Amino acid sequence: MPITKQPSDVDYINYLIAARCDVSCVKVADCYSTSEFSISHDTFNRFLTRQSLTPETLWAEVEAYVDRKRGWLVLGDTILDKKHSKKIECTYYQWSGKEHKVIKGIGLITLIWTDGITSFPIDYRIYDKDVDDKTKNDHLQEMALTAFKRGFTPAFVMFDSWYSGNENLKLINRLGWFYFTRVKKNRMVNPDAQGNVQVSSLNIPEEGLEVHLKKYGFIRLFHSLNRKGVSRYWATNFLPMNNEDRLVLQSICWTIENYHRAIKELCGVEKCQARKGIIQRNH
Repeated sequence: MPITKQPSDVDYINYLIAARCDVSCVKVADCYSTSEFSISHDTFNRFLTRQSLTPETLWAEVEAYVDRKRGWLVLGDTILDKKHSKKIECTYYQWSGKEHKVIKGIGLITLIWTDGITSFPIDYRIYDKDVDDKTKNDHLQEMALTAFKRGFTPAFVMFDSWYSGNENLKLINRLGWFYFTRVKKNRMVNPDAQGNVQVSSLNIPEEGLEVHLKKYGFIRLFHSLNRKGVSRYWATNFLPMNNEDRLVLQSICWTIENYHRAIKELCGVEKCQARKGIIQRNH
């Protein structure tokens, strides 16, 4: 008769790496049922429910591999697709960049450290406004302050236009960091002390343009085109930045996209079918 075994973190991680299907306690239990030992689906369910896995748990795993005195910090979010679910907790209707529409899913916000060659996630948050009453901007500010307290002094911190509000920019300034961020085309700036205009109305040279951002202060503004020829606008508080610097940072911004794509395709991060929010978080 097979011996009943208690699951470990490694057991579940190995299953996630190997699995190419939707993730459930029943399926993971099937994978660990042999003639020598077995782990029931109820055991896996209890294991995932009782685990106390937090962002601090992640930091304990990666702390030894990052250099807090160099490199870049990149923040971004992604939606873990749950559009066909009806009872999974901590799901909300949110904009999906992949689907180009609002879908139902779990919002994952991640802060990554990279030196341009290797990358490690150092912090994350689950967007669950009905539980913690926090916005995505609140989560950015929390993670930035945590990184500062941990001794990070990044060359730049980078994030998307969603997080480029004045309060976030002012916080980065107070921490003594430089930022590089996308800004929306309707942000109001004053390029010549003659009044505020939308950034989309400006003729921005390749080397950038120093302007005054409304209710904030001076920034350097850059313009680029994506593959479809759509204009994108970038801003930084590092006023001496040139176009070569901008191109380097713009490429580093993709680190967060690559990370989120990898954990979806290789680790099954959005395949968990459990209804309980705690299991979704621990998964």
